Order: sequence, then C-alpha cells, then structure tokens
Amino acid sequence: MTAAPHNHTPATPPPRNRTTPRPTRRHRLIYGTVNEDHAVETAVLPATGRLLVIASGGDIALHLAAQGADVTAVDSNPAQLTHVRDRITGAPPKDGSVEHMQRLTRAALTLAGWRHTALTRFCSLDDPTEQIRQWHDRFNTRRLRAILALLTSPASIRATGFSAFTSRTTPRFDILLRTRLERGLARHPNRDNPFLHRLLLGTPTPTPPIDPARITLIHTDVAHHLESVPPASYDGFSLSNVLDGTGPEYAHRLRAALHRAAAPGAIAVSRSFTATDDPTATEWAIRDRSMLWGAVRIEHPGQTP
Repeated sequence: MTAAPHNHTPATPPPRNRTTPRPTRRHRLIYGTVNEDHAVETAVLPATGRLLVIASGGDIALHLAAQGADVTAVDSNPAQLTHVRDRITGAPPKDGSVEHMQRLTRAALTLAGWRHTALTRFCSLDDPTEQIRQWHDRFNTRRLRAILALLTSPASIRATGFSAFTSRTTPRFDILLRTRLERGLARHPNRDNPFLHRLLLGTPTPTPPIDPARITLIHTDVAHHLESVPPASYDGFSLSNVLDGTGPEYAHRLRAALHRAAAPGAIAVSRSFTATDDPTATEWAIRDRSMLWGAVRIEHPGQTP
C-alpha cells in the first residue's frame, strides 16, 4: 500500500535506477514493505511487457520484474525510491513508520493474551473453519478490541500516513481492520499466508531475485508521468491506492492519463481501503491475502469509453 500523492513533484526522469533528491524530514520512509498481495498482479498483468507501478515498499515491482516484465516504478516520496533502490540491489527491507506501528501493536497485543507461542500455532493452521473458531474463542476478545481501538486512534493514524484512508463517513479504523482480518481468515489458510505471518509474527516476506536492469525508478507523481510518456507506453499498471484521499479532479486527470498511456489490451490494478458495492471488486479484495482492502479493481484503461 502506498499513500495518496500529497507531493506532486514533476521531475525529468533520472538515469536508470537513480532517484532524486535525497529524503528530507518531509519525506520519511512510510512503507518498508507492501501490504498488497502481489499474487493479484501476477495473476492478471502480463508476465512480460512494459508495466508501470507505484514504488511504495517495492514488493510489487520486484515480483513483476521477477516474472520477466520491464517495470517502471514511480513515487512522489523520494524516501520510498531510495528504499526500493536498495532492495533491488539485495538489501533487506527496512522498517517504515507503518512497520514501526505494527511492531508496537504486536508488543501491545501481548497484553491481550496474544502470546508468541499461541500466535505461531495459529499461523500454522490450514483450515479456515478452525481459524475462525479460534479467532472468536481465543483472540477477538474485549481486551484486544480496546487495545486495537487505542492503537488506531486518529492521532496514530495521522502519524503513520493513513489519514488519507479515513473520512467522516468511514467506519472506525479498528473495526474495519478486525472485520477484514476475520473475512480473510475465513478464506485463506494461515499456513500459506505470508502477510498474516508478517502481521502477527513479524516474519519478513520473501524477496524474489531479479535482474536490477528490469526496474527503472522515477521520482514523480504518477499522473504527471503518464501524461509525459508517449501514448500506448504501458501494457499494465499497478496503482496501489493512489486515489484514496484525493478529490474528483485528480481522479479524472489520472484516468485520462491512464487511457492515453495504455497500450491496446492493457490492464490496470488499483486498490482502495473504502468498501464498494461492486461484487467483482469486493471479491478481488477478499482474494488479496493482505486482508486489508475494501476494493481491488481490475480495469482495462486502453478500451474506448
């Protein structure tokens, strides 16, 4: 997941695998890893070809490049690009502010009885029915709900860069998280879910080996970049949740830029924390093993409206 673009920083594309400028206090690392299931992108985007992704923590770019695609990763936050550049060359992911919050959450949840040994056993389950039973009997307690509500207070949400995902009409963040976690537990075997292991145990998700030449990093806003490239430049897009927290003017601009930059048959994947009435987008959100999203949309921006 990446934050909505707060800093629209048009930039001339730098040399391959270079970023500009270096991070400042205004540009801190938010996402050390990505809370987006790369299996969605690898299932629907072309295994080869030219793909445009939001850099964020780098996982989506790395997995698509590992399949053989030529990936351009853009981000308006240079700290994210510096981090992804390091990951491309083999460095392990660092903790951003989101991972820091998750680490504090795991420590605090020990107060609710979520001991490491019990969590390890829970993460080894492979029967969703048993997972839900244990979730209700042992983990989803009143104490847990109180602690999670405190840890996801408005102040905590702002501090970790998630304020773009909330509004006056959005249900409480802690309730959404618990609801979506339960929904995912009912679908995905814990044993095979690296996102659950990372969330509950802090286990790093594997990073695939890649050819570094397959990823180009560019410091810019995604709409600006798509407006600047030749028409039909990309065969696919992974846009994270860039439209969360933006207004209709930016959404219209981005969609127009996507249509212009999309090659015939191109596919775009986008996510939103906000729930949707679209059953297909809801089903894809449930299929995403990160268990976070309200909507995952698979669209064809190159088609004539």
